[in-house]
Amino acid sequence: MMSRLCNCGALVGLAALAVSAGAATAADPVRLSERQIDQVVETALSSFEIPGVAIAVIQPGQAPYLKGYGVVDYRTQTPVNADTLFGIGSISKAFTTTVIAQLEQEGRLDWDDPVINYVPEFRLSDPWVTREFTIRDLVSHRSGLAPYAGDLVMLTEGKANRAQVYQALAHLQPKSSFRTEFAYDNLLYIVAGDLIERVSGHSWQDEIQSRFLTRLDMNGCVPDQKQLAPNAPKSLAHDYADGQLTTVDFPLPDITLAAGGIFCNAHGMAQWMAYNLDPAKGPELDAARRADLFSPVTLMPVRRAASPYQAGTTFSAYGLGWMVQDSFGRREVQHGGGLPGMVSYLSLYPDDGFGVMVMTNKSSGAARAIAQQLAALKFSPNPVRAIADQGRAEMAAIRAAQADAAVAGTEVAAAGEAPRPALPLAQYAGRYDDAWFGPVEVRLEGEDLIMDLGSEAMTGRLRHVDGDRFIAAWRDRALNADAYVNFRLDPRGQVRDIEMAPVSARTDPSFNFRDLRLVRAAKQP
Repeated sequence: MMSRLCNCGALVGLAALAVSAGAATAADPVRLSERQIDQVVETALSSFEIPGVAIAVIQPGQAPYLKGYGVVDYRTQTPVNADTLFGIGSISKAFTTTVIAQLEQEGRLDWDDPVINYVPEFRLSDPWVTREFTIRDLVSHRSGLAPYAGDLVMLTEGKANRAQVYQALAHLQPKSSFRTEFAYDNLLYIVAGDLIERVSGHSWQDEIQSRFLTRLDMNGCVPDQKQLAPNAPKSLAHDYADGQLTTVDFPLPDITLAAGGIFCNAHGMAQWMAYNLDPAKGPELDAARRADLFSPVTLMPVRRAASPYQAGTTFSAYGLGWMVQDSFGRREVQHGGGLPGMVSYLSLYPDDGFGVMVMTNKSSGAARAIAQQLAALKFSPNPVRAIADQGRAEMAAIRAAQADAAVAGTEVAAAGEAPRPALPLAQYAGRYDDAWFGPVEVRLEGEDLIMDLGSEAMTGRLRHVDGDRFIAAWRDRALNADAYVNFRLDPRGQVRDIEMAPVSARTDPSFNFRDLRLVRAAKQP
């Protein structure tokens, strides 16, 4: 694994971005040094085995510290620097909610207006919830749906369109009561992007570009990766495919933009952080509406064991595009962003003028760990130094999951029994339908049974395991999303439907195969 450091960072002289929160006080005596920041990032680069990292750190009275470490592609020596572009994933959600806040300030909508006032085709399975569902509900993850409900639609290019998203939302069944539990959702942010376009009369991309990227001088950043020039300094994404590190090429469809489409660099994200720490530095948004974005809406459980840095956290909630909590006795607003092979993390301490943005080019927990370690060094009198242990533990877990996935489906043979024979493969072929996901095809190609979810990446051979159970090995191996496919028979021995579940513990929850109930379509005359 290459981990050559890029010495091109240093302290960047953008004095205009220095947050005017005043000098450090007795209650906050620590200013992080360049050496401290470098040590944390370099430790993470090594222990999490990441090809490259870019970072932006804002402290009161100082210019942002912007730097790149490592390489953009594990196969090359091209260094990451402060201009290297990364996909920031769901950190884009705060851009979406800030547009809505500005539209409210302009008198064009209200957070508590029903969504159907602007998007008449919006439906959830419960008519009462549909009528009561507000714009605030749309972006605060309290819909009652299961976590990541319907995400498989937006990851399947043949189904990644707004009509299919609205079909999915209308048929997905709730897992909890409306407005009672936090459950992370991406499809509803797609609806939020659609709503912005209908209210503003412009595309979501144009709104993000004109309201933020241009006005905040976020040079090089784009709302849509399709707008990147061929020679743009973009990092490649990385993950494991069949146990080997590889680059990931999984362009997200256009409908995902409002939920996670922005590509940006350390320079640009420093501008965005400065704007959120000091509203005078960018597009006008009054104090009350800015406070709305950072105010708790949906309570979240506090999982103190989830991180060695959260011992002091007493509450956690989702606001409007931001997660809100107390950390080290201070108010923190933060959000992570994950794409296939890229993970970022943004953490702000609004009352302290402190912010950290970390962008990494491999699927891992390193971005969050770096930000939390830096906050611990700044705010804790006895900072935990756990980042190396976290990295080693994560890599051990990854290797264990890879080993498990490699032997998946061999349980019967391992027990000393011969696998039960399947039906003749032709009897499994046909079209299967799910109410929210739509059609799936199972076909015979030569001697192979193929499952096609409507996606080039998620089409693959079904490997027989035992009886009527198979494993779908998708063509895009870097997705780490192979799935068990269990054909269920009716009392006459005919195939009735399919149930699915991920093979690996590392499969992203957005691949929500468990929510599928694929019923075999009636035979055509």
